[in-house]
Amino acid sequence: MTTGPENPYGEQEPGTPPTHQPYGSPPPPTPPYGTPPPYGTPQAPYGAPQQGYQQPGYGQPAYPYAAAPPTDGLALGSMITGIAALVLSCAYGVGLLASPVALILGKVSLNRIKRSQGQLGGHGFALTGFILGIVGTVLLVLAIIAVVIVIVVAINDPDAFNDSTSSLSG
Repeated sequence: MTTGPENPYGEQEPGTPPTHQPYGSPPPPTPPYGTPPPYGTPQAPYGAPQQGYQQPGYGQPAYPYAAAPPTDGLALGSMITGIAALVLSCAYGVGLLASPVALILGKVSLNRIKRSQGQLGGHGFALTGFILGIVGTVLLVLAIIAVVIVIVVAINDPDAFNDSTSSLSG
């Protein structure tokens, strides 16, 4: 009469050959193409078709990616100048003085990129600087007009900017 397995964990005694795979794993698969040739037999060179090892062809051949053209320096300068001009316009409008520079740099850069026929990149940078230059230049012109109006009014009517409530109390 047996009371149960001698080893409750199912391990084999040391020195006995294994009869099955541990933990219920399946046996290793056999190679699909048979056994490899013995060491020292000549092999076909790399890339040559080998019997049994051929892969199916794919639809498109591999082409290398085209390198992006270099960015025009004026384009980047135009964009940076245009952004800085609008950001610095909060400092009493001083930054707006750089807006015409961004406008001119952007226009020159757009012309250079167009003439290069794809050899120069940065069209988006140049366009951004050009547009920011236009916006800043318009704001600059409006600010100059406002300052001129204030000066003309102050010259023609010296009391135009005096506090009107002080004249009523007297």
